[in-house]
Amino acid sequence: MGEELKQLHFDTIDQVLDFAISKEEEARDFYLEWAEKVNNSAIAEVLKEFAGEEQKHKDLILDVKKGGDFRPVAGQVFDLKLGDYFVQIGPDEQMSYQEALQIAIQREIGAQELYKFLQTQSENPRMKELFEKLAREEAKHKLRLEQMFDEDVLTEN
Repeated sequence: MGEELKQLHFDTIDQVLDFAISKEEEARDFYLEWAEKVNNSAIAEVLKEFAGEEQKHKDLILDVKKGGDFRPVAGQVFDLKLGDYFVQIGPDEQMSYQEALQIAIQREIGAQELYKFLQTQSENPRMKELFEKLAREEAKHKLRLEQMFDEDVLTEN
């Protein structure tokens, strides 16, 4: 995603926020689509849960766009870095729980990178805080997924 990020250009804060909204919608739709396609109900439930989290991010950005406030976050999120070692894979209807977790972790890494990039590109302190918050939220999702992977996949093998 690094090269793709460098090519992004926005003229207004609204354009940045609209782009972030579209990325959250894309993530939500991805999780909902695959929740319907997979043959494993446990995987479907995890995917639906993450769709709900992405919807919360979209709602937050929409609220900020309308002038609403948000609470900045403090502290660091621990990174297990499991996702750093995964080979890129794509979803399919027969994917295992392990594969679903891997794909979700990869998506959260991409989202976190996007928000960190948008934070560095913003000159507006409020937008910097928003993108920091969103990057941290994606990091929390990644951590949770990596913990699930560690507990449910690695301990089985």
